Amino acid sequence: MVIHIVAGAIPSEIGNLENLEMFNIGLNYFTGPIPFEIFNISTIQRIAMPKNNFSGHLPPNIGFFVPNLEILFLWGNQLSGTITSSISNASQLANLQLASNSFSGLIPKEICNLRLLQVLDLQDNNLTIEPSNPEFNFFSSLSNLRYLRLLGLSNNPLNDILPSSIENFSTSLQELYIDNCNIRGSIPRGIGNLRNLMNLSLENNELAGPIPTTVGRMHMLQGLFLDGNRLEGPIPSYLCQLKSLFIIDISANKLSGDIPTCMDNLTSLRYLYLAGNKLSSTVPLNLWSLTNLLVVSLSSNYLSGSLPFEIGNVKVLMKLDLSSNLLSGQIPTTIGGLKDLVNLSMSNNQLEGSIPESFGGLVSLEFLDLSKNNLSGEIPKSLEALSYLKYLNVSFNILQGKIPVGGPFVHFSAASFMSNDGLCGAPRLQVSPCKEGVSQPKKVVAAHILKYVLPTIGVTMLVIALVLVWTRCRKRNAKLPVESNSLPLATWRRISQQELFQATQGFSEGNLLGKGSFGSVYQGTLLDGMIVAIKVFNLEVEGALKSFDAECGVLRNIRHRNLVKIITTCSNMEFKAFVLEYMPNGNLEKWLYSQGSYLSILQRLNIMKDVASALEYLHYGYSTPIIHCDLKPNNILLDEDMVAHVADFGIAKLLGDGDSMVQTMTLATIGYMAPGDVFLLQLEVECLSFYSCIHK
Repeated sequence: MVIHIVAGAIPSEIGNLENLEMFNIGLNYFTGPIPFEIFNISTIQRIAMPKNNFSGHLPPNIGFFVPNLEILFLWGNQLSGTITSSISNASQLANLQLASNSFSGLIPKEICNLRLLQVLDLQDNNLTIEPSNPEFNFFSSLSNLRYLRLLGLSNNPLNDILPSSIENFSTSLQELYIDNCNIRGSIPRGIGNLRNLMNLSLENNELAGPIPTTVGRMHMLQGLFLDGNRLEGPIPSYLCQLKSLFIIDISANKLSGDIPTCMDNLTSLRYLYLAGNKLSSTVPLNLWSLTNLLVVSLSSNYLSGSLPFEIGNVKVLMKLDLSSNLLSGQIPTTIGGLKDLVNLSMSNNQLEGSIPESFGGLVSLEFLDLSKNNLSGEIPKSLEALSYLKYLNVSFNILQGKIPVGGPFVHFSAASFMSNDGLCGAPRLQVSPCKEGVSQPKKVVAAHILKYVLPTIGVTMLVIALVLVWTRCRKRNAKLPVESNSLPLATWRRISQQELFQATQGFSEGNLLGKGSFGSVYQGTLLDGMIVAIKVFNLEVEGALKSFDAECGVLRNIRHRNLVKIITTCSNMEFKAFVLEYMPNGNLEKWLYSQGSYLSILQRLNIMKDVASALEYLHYGYSTPIIHCDLKPNNILLDEDMVAHVADFGIAKLLGDGDSMVQTMTLATIGYMAPGDVFLLQLEVECLSFYSCIHK
């Protein structure tokens, strides 16, 4: 018997259901105490009451009368009191999650008698453990749990040390979270025995001493979080043996010495955080050979020397923070080629020379801080093209000339330019007025005229854009070099089905963004506050699994500013979902055909350019041409700045040597198509035609 309650109170009579096997009321608004009677039902196997407003204590005999209980989810409530040792009598318990409550007192070591336990999550409470004792310490007792896969103790005042017995923890352990727990002492060398560990989080504790070299044995490790401690000594070169490492955060410690030159061995690395240490010498040149890095944070160290031109090789880099070091020399012009860069900080160094004109190519840039250096020359006018730039700081340099006035410069204040005596511009910027030449009034008049004739120009540009796309696609040939703009799919974090359930409030209708042939898309908020779109496949629909595999095959190999970015996937035998970048302005169909939505002629032109750019990348920018096969307005999504992103690759096709144009066209939309659909399909067909002809 299975019961799903979605609203209302929980009566104590629930205990009369003698054959109840599952009780699931997660993500609701139930209040009051948990009825103790439910823990008297001998047939119960799963009790799931997460994310409600339950209060009160657990029953003192919680484990005595539930011999078949396998899963107990009570996380995300307001429960208090202690966790009684009687819970150890539920001998079949495999998954115990009591996180995010107000439990206090000692964690009973009797929990470690639950020999079948695979998940123990007690994070975000006020729990502690017995003082260190080799015979009775809770940590030592954990060695009894031979099937344990996840141990979560974060954000509890454990006030203890990590014992050497950690080497006896289960070899099945994959995730270990003991951050923000007031853990003292050093990291035991025996931690290297946990060879199947994928995530290790010991951040924000009081750990001291070196990083043990035995960490290099943990070859499955993907996430290493040791930031916010007092670790000393060098970064061990043994870390370079962790070929699966995806994110490493050892910032805010007291580490010294050089950055290991072997870092280029970490070919899976995407996020590198070394800020807030005492690292010296130069940044190793081969670090920039890790071309798939997304974030590099090296700020607040003692790094010196100049930056190499090879820094421009990291084409997908999104954040680069080199601030508060001793870097000198000129800024490499190759940085201007990092088109995905969103955040760039080089402040508080000894950089000199001019700001490269190539910075105008940083089309995704939102944050730029070059303050407190020795930069000279003018502020490049090319920066006016950075339409996403929200923050600029070039203060405390020796810049001169006129401050640009177009684009994002309209919004910047005097704080962005202070202490540059040679700059001139508008009075609001608190700099000297510029000496205007005779040509300036003509520019003003021209701009004034352009404002009124812009709609007419926009129409003309639209026609020209269509002709250019048509012409360019036909002039491409198979001998052109393939653009290296791909990024293999890799997840910086593991997101469980449970977390997605929580993020979408139980996949509720209120979070539903839309439905398609193979599933639904929901808006969700992850535990770190990130808003995402979650595409859940309905595996009962024929073709859904094939669509999931097809979309995986495409998305794991492509990356472009005008394609929807995949953040991660969640996949098991019964559940498959994509976690995607959230697009707050919905799809193009809404803007084209809904009342109250309006697109200007320039917006329409920009959207067409965005879609054409995405198609050009799909057809010619990757070694195997990718054909979308279902391009229509509701598969064109718009972000907060109305930039278009192509989505939904469920029936996409990778065009091999034997594929022809006729085969590809049969997958496109059949029957009536709205005008927008006709244009988008025609755009894809036109860009394919020449490629197909040369392969017939």
